[in-house]
Amino acid sequence: MIMAKNISDFLLEINVEELPAGYVRPALDKLKNAFVERLSRERIGHGDISVFGTAGALICYIKDMSLKQEELSQEISGPPKKIAFDENDNPTPQGIGFAKNQGVDIKDLKIKQMPKGEYVFIVKKIKSKPAKEILRSLIPEIVKSIGFPKTMKWDDSGMRFARPIESIAVLLDKENIKIKLGSAPAKFIKSTSAGAYLKKLEKSYILDQDKRKSEIYNMIKSIQKKLGMDEYVDKNLLEETNFLVKSPVLMIGDFDKKYLAIPKDVLTASMSKHQRIFTLSKNNKLVNKFIAVIDGKGRNIAKMKKQYANILEARLKDSLFFYNEDIKNPLSDQTPKLKDLIFQKDLGNMFEKIQRLEELSSFISERINIDAAKREDIRKAAYLCKSDLVTQMVGEFPSLQGVMGMEYALKSGEKKSVAIAIKEHYLPKGMDDDLPETIEGAILAISDRIDNIAGLLGSGIEPKGSFDPFGIRRNSHGLIQIIKHKGFRINLTGLIDKAIELYNSRVGFKTLPYKSAPEELRKKVINYIKERLEFLAPDTMPIELKQAVLKSDCNDIVGVFKRVEALSEISAEKYFLKAAKVCERTSNILKGAKGENIGAVNESLLKEDLEKEVWKAYSANSETIKNLIKEERYKEATKAYGETFFEALHRFFDNVLVNAEDSALRGNRLAMMQAINKLYTNDVADLAMLPQIVV
Repeated sequence: MIMAKNISDFLLEINVEELPAGYVRPALDKLKNAFVERLSRERIGHGDISVFGTAGALICYIKDMSLKQEELSQEISGPPKKIAFDENDNPTPQGIGFAKNQGVDIKDLKIKQMPKGEYVFIVKKIKSKPAKEILRSLIPEIVKSIGFPKTMKWDDSGMRFARPIESIAVLLDKENIKIKLGSAPAKFIKSTSAGAYLKKLEKSYILDQDKRKSEIYNMIKSIQKKLGMDEYVDKNLLEETNFLVKSPVLMIGDFDKKYLAIPKDVLTASMSKHQRIFTLSKNNKLVNKFIAVIDGKGRNIAKMKKQYANILEARLKDSLFFYNEDIKNPLSDQTPKLKDLIFQKDLGNMFEKIQRLEELSSFISERINIDAAKREDIRKAAYLCKSDLVTQMVGEFPSLQGVMGMEYALKSGEKKSVAIAIKEHYLPKGMDDDLPETIEGAILAISDRIDNIAGLLGSGIEPKGSFDPFGIRRNSHGLIQIIKHKGFRINLTGLIDKAIELYNSRVGFKTLPYKSAPEELRKKVINYIKERLEFLAPDTMPIELKQAVLKSDCNDIVGVFKRVEALSEISAEKYFLKAAKVCERTSNILKGAKGENIGAVNESLLKEDLEKEVWKAYSANSETIKNLIKEERYKEATKAYGETFFEALHRFFDNVLVNAEDSALRGNRLAMMQAINKLYTNDVADLAMLPQIVV
């Protein structure tokens, strides 16, 4: 137990130029995790760790931090006793040399029984250092470890951070610890302890971001109820405004009713995304009122209200102008302008992209038997799906791409199914986002994503660590989620090959890495999608089971999920373990036969009764097992496989030498092992990957 006199509270305050609101919470999580990990590494005990933040400051408060490192005893092994001492227990030169090298007397050497005999060793105590000494180097390391989507250099030190650090304060109890962090000046907090300074901050504003968020939420709900409005609070906007204020105050404003003629999504973007104000609605229709969250009590609300109204008026006026200009011509008039819009510098323009999307969506439609009328709707949606990118509205509000495409398509007299597909093909935009619900939208979304993945990887662009600026991982996630959600049975390799073929026949990869090696690009695309498949399978399923399924055929994404789910349900059954053992034993034999030319089984070379028994079991049951797999009855297939081969193979391996000296016999027995192994592992799972298979 740490005595009270050996512990003190600790506080770190990083004051910065205003961070993007979306950076704050992830930064706080990383800050806390970094302290937990590094204090443990440095053997510095501590109590609860709390983090607090706004766009202008990141704070970490740690209760009961030890004032010095925990002492550490380390065992250092030396030579065997019989080498360190002679038969009379006198030290040998080797024993004396070991003691000297470790800085101890020969009398300090101890003897320990090890698996390989008796060895000499010493116990060395590593002295503890004061915590403040460790913190001087530890805190810069921790601050630099906080990753952000984008960083900048702001001085000559070369240090990167999301925004310039204005000052940094470190208190261990009442002692200020000066930290060197680029050109950021140290902030000295006078005559107070870490705990007292934290209380001072708590009195000056709502320090805890979760309490602050709850306060804003409750105030908005109260106003909505009072005004008789729909009780809905935009969670993303709530999270953003929470980090932009310290002492939230709410203000109700209004705007000219004429702007309600603007589509709802445009109004919401103008108000929520650009001015961070909450729209109000009644019976699911926007009204000309809004709620703004401002910082600090005692502000001149009337003046602030006027400022907000003036800025909003100007923005809504522009939005109405853009909208009216855009709808003067049909959406299809915008499409040829895509020839002047680059998709990616090595991959041509957006017009060439929509031509590929037309062919990809047609390719998918044919393979999942979409009727002719729907195919034409999908083709039309593909032709129009990027046209809103060159409209004035999307130029001003890029987040409205797809949304405005749908709006303008409807205004142009396009079918509703075409318009909805234009909007849906951007879904999902993130892990937890909505998925396309229409067939048309889903097919177009899949086409867009496979085109992005194949093109970007083909041009040599790949994610590195957490850096994925072109969203290749996000595209892979979306592709898998849509196919699974809609239950589309699409051959993944065929789809990838089509995407690569369209690049090479239209834009071409030119001098890019995969111009002359499309099969290498196919392999790379499949591997990226397989990685995401493993990630998207439920966390409750063992990682080894996911990997076992992914080692088998992954061409059918829906089938992959069906196999993972089916096998996870039976993974504790005895017949499953038998099947796994069959996979393991046959796999081990085949691994040892690398380099052998294994062909088909020749029944005339089956000499032993036990190998005839195994092959008879295969001949009698393989078609049944194949049919069960084809019908996706994976539980029954696994049971049949395990029960058919487990006992027979057990007897076979105990009594017959697979690797016979006679090459013909050896090759034939290996062929039999390969046939049994592939019967299950090719199309279900390579259960040999599971650890510690015990039946």
